[in-house]
Amino acid sequence: MSFFEVCTQANFTTLFHPGMSIIYVLLTISIVVALGFFVAFIVSVRNGQYDDTYTPSVRMLFEDELVKDTKEDQPIENNDKH
Repeated sequence: MSFFEVCTQANFTTLFHPGMSIIYVLLTISIVVALGFFVAFIVSVRNGQYDDTYTPSVRMLFEDELVKDTKEDQPIENNDKH
């Protein structure tokens, strides 16, 4: 008896049964992929991938901006017009 004869005599759902088992397969694959990305992130953080080594060395070259108090510098205007 060939495969095609068996398929014509039986129902496909009884042969392959793709019901809830596909959810378990997809969940397993997604957890493995998520763990892979998490491990890659942890390794990159430990190797200093996200450390900024350039900005602290040039920060002293920039001048600090002076913050002016606008309340004391602005003259008081009288808006009373007669």
